[in-house]
Amino acid sequence: MAWRWTARRVGISAFVIFHLSALIFWTMPNCAIKERFQSPYRFYVLPLGIWQWWAIFAPDPPRCTNVLDAEVIDAKGMRHVYEFPRIADLPWWQKIPRYRNPKFNCNMGSEEYAKHREFTARHAVRQLGLGAEVFPVWVSLYLELKDAPPPGIGVADPMAPSRIQVLDRFQFASLKEVRP
Repeated sequence: MAWRWTARRVGISAFVIFHLSALIFWTMPNCAIKERFQSPYRFYVLPLGIWQWWAIFAPDPPRCTNVLDAEVIDAKGMRHVYEFPRIADLPWWQKIPRYRNPKFNCNMGSEEYAKHREFTARHAVRQLGLGAEVFPVWVSLYLELKDAPPPGIGVADPMAPSRIQVLDRFQFASLKEVRP
């Protein structure tokens, strides 16, 4: 019975060491050590969404809000838009489990997350519920960027124009390509 307790403690300790080392290597500034040791942790950190993003702090925090959308053009030329969930529009009990969505949107522009953009485009097509007869489809993922109000002003101008940043474009030839 004592060996089970020891095995459990060793397993828990190994997981804690692995998790803490993943966070340390992920959050350290760019250097040779990070480049050497970070890549094995990608398969743990990225799918779980526990990566850190320090750009929200000084010296240069983001100065705009962003909203992720997908535009799908089918073979007949019909335009379909999939709007990803807007956290601000949800009641508080639905916001809590989705608190990582804004971080996901911010990271989508990085080349490091190119594969995530493809998965996201496939998800948008599936959510639209398009039939097999409308394929091939062309998907454009884009961010709608709105400038934050200047310091000292509480509310942004609702009529201020937003900017569109196209993240990526994909073509899916058949419904089979968008299924998991």
